[in-house]
Amino acid sequence: MPAPNNRYSLDGVWESGVASAVGYLVGGSVLMFIGVNGADLLPPLPRVPGWAWAPVLLLGCAGLVFRRRSVPAMLAVTGTAVVASILLGGGIITYLLLFELFYAGILFGSPRVSRGVQTAAVAGVVILPVLVGLSYGGWPAVLFGLLQAVLICLIPLWWAGSVRRQSDRAEQERRRAETERLRAERTEELAELNLRVAVAAERSAMARELHDAIAGHLSAVALQSAAALAAGNPDVDRRVLAQVRTESVQALQEMRSLIDLLETDGGPDSPAADTAAGGLDQLAALAASARLSGNPVELDLEPDLKVPVLVGSTCYRIVQEALSNAVRHAPACPVTVRVREAGGFLDINIRNALPAADVSAADMSPADASQEDASSKQAAAADPCRAGNGAGLRNMSLRAGQLEGSFSAGMTETEKNGAEWLVQAQLPVESRAGRPLTQEIH
Repeated sequence: MPAPNNRYSLDGVWESGVASAVGYLVGGSVLMFIGVNGADLLPPLPRVPGWAWAPVLLLGCAGLVFRRRSVPAMLAVTGTAVVASILLGGGIITYLLLFELFYAGILFGSPRVSRGVQTAAVAGVVILPVLVGLSYGGWPAVLFGLLQAVLICLIPLWWAGSVRRQSDRAEQERRRAETERLRAERTEELAELNLRVAVAAERSAMARELHDAIAGHLSAVALQSAAALAAGNPDVDRRVLAQVRTESVQALQEMRSLIDLLETDGGPDSPAADTAAGGLDQLAALAASARLSGNPVELDLEPDLKVPVLVGSTCYRIVQEALSNAVRHAPACPVTVRVREAGGFLDINIRNALPAADVSAADMSPADASQEDASSKQAAAADPCRAGNGAGLRNMSLRAGQLEGSFSAGMTETEKNGAEWLVQAQLPVESRAGRPLTQEIH
């Protein structure tokens, strides 16, 4: 619980203490002036002048200045004044100071101080009647002392306790409201963050789908048209133009399918987003397209192979991207595509020979490698269709990972063919996470 001077500051700490002190000082002075400071608790001391009450009153009121600012200081100063006034015989001023001592101590003190003052007030209910009875004698004096104890001990105990409980409840409600406000703010911030993440994921999925569905076809169109222009053979030109038309029509169909998904409640990551992609039965068409681009392609597909739709479409995307990369970065180099099912996994293996420049780059000195890199950048700028940014490899790895499969790509050495670029993926035919692979997801 916060310090009392922070919790109960209705009128200001200093101003409220001064106001109370001034009020008691004026009231006590008037009572002394008109001579009604009677109702002694104890028989007055002999030969005590009337002005002796003045310093006691000043001391008690000085302590009340700290009733909210420092309750222990008030208890010490005003309590001393109360003891002095009782030794002088007590009177109305004693009652007022004792009442305020209990009231302010219970209301404004810390929990520990407040409990101590409450205990003192309860003890006063017992001690005061006994003290008055012993001083004056007889049951009437005891009953009179009990009445005084109720007025100056029990009433401030009940009153201050009630006010403090109400203040505590109000403070708890304020804190609860503040907690709810902070929770609402954090919930709103979290919702906004989730929205941003969802938008970013949607944009990433759109970029991935556009790259896989459209960029591959357009890249094939560009490379095949470039090959036809270089060949100068009418028969080759017609075959290439036919394949260019096929690639263009397929790209247009996949673009329309993607647009339809975006215009409905679905999206690039919706269950229907892969329906535009092909399956295992269209791998032969991918191989034929790559051959027309100038790369000899050997397709080794297990006959009558049946896999879930999502596994087939993911395999199609991986083979499509691998062939597109081979055509782009290793033109005219032979490519082997092997697809088999083994041990509950669909094994995908695409390997292609590397151009001599790529093989020798691995053994270059740093200076030669830097020069070669600059030359490669210039070549990519001159022929954008052969440039790449690594998005294809990331997309293949992501698609395999979404099916809890594995993916790897890199250069390898074989005794038969020398340096090759090898793309490998393993896709589980049955889900290992309890999710049906017949569902279309990305």
